[in-house]
Amino acid sequence: MKKILYLLILISILSSSALAQTNVFNTTSGTVYTDMAYLRATFVNQDPSPADPGAYVNLLFKIENRGTKSAENATLELIPEYPFSLDPGVSAVTNLGTINGLQSGENAFLVKYKLKVDENAVNGDNEIKLKYYAGDGSVYKIATYNVSVSNPRTDFDVIAQDSTTLAIANIGANTAYSVVVKIPKQENFVVSGASASIIGNLDAGDYTLTTFEISSTDTANVSSMRGMPTETTNTSMNRERNLTVEISYTDLLGIRRTVQKEVSFGFASGSATSISTIQANQSSTSIIGNSGLTYIAIGIVGIVVVVAFLKIRKRKKK
Repeated sequence: MKKILYLLILISILSSSALAQTNVFNTTSGTVYTDMAYLRATFVNQDPSPADPGAYVNLLFKIENRGTKSAENATLELIPEYPFSLDPGVSAVTNLGTINGLQSGENAFLVKYKLKVDENAVNGDNEIKLKYYAGDGSVYKIATYNVSVSNPRTDFDVIAQDSTTLAIANIGANTAYSVVVKIPKQENFVVSGASASIIGNLDAGDYTLTTFEISSTDTANVSSMRGMPTETTNTSMNRERNLTVEISYTDLLGIRRTVQKEVSFGFASGSATSISTIQANQSSTSIIGNSGLTYIAIGIVGIVVVVAFLKIRKRKKK
């Protein structure tokens, strides 16, 4: 029992001696460690905040030496984990060299990392880790920080109500600000009048209607189709085409974005029917003309036959 008591006293004395050699002081600027180097890494901020999936985010860290001794070969190493990644060829290790004793506050080192955010990143806080050490790296610390991610974008659905009216629906989770709908120049369609329409703000789940004077380039080439077979003309005029619609809006971060949508856009068959009618009339005229020539030929043959018959009859009478 006495041996155990002596052992506990000895451990207590040794612990007190160790603590006496490393004094820790709390000051107005933070904790100070004497007779040693003590690195501390702080996550300053992220830009943008929150980060945008599919884009880049800048992370800023502050590295201080809260000890009274210099920290030799101070090194940082970012440990990217999904949904964050460094561009190929960019090193995750940053060597700061020597950080003097009590080099902190405004004199601290600032280190920035630029990370790509995966386009499928989940909204909310996502962890990033930073490893830092001094010397040969045999003793190090790993700190974990949260990086906020939020998708500020939204999505749209576009439906052609008729040949002039488009329904624009915000099917995403965020409000779209200053929405403008535009019909860009394209091969199969022509817009008469204004090609853009200002919608304003469109909340998530809401929709609105906008109108354009849109015509197909096929109707402008009617004359070139008159020599075509009726079936070919009807197919060319009646088929639906994809109309490209551009929607520009400002997202939650104030970033201006543009998305393109393909809309199945068809036209009434009136134009095609009129062309078919013209072709049918042309065909009828052709048939009538051919029939007339046939009847004339038959008549001439008949006259020749009658004349020949009369001549033969006269010879017999003689």
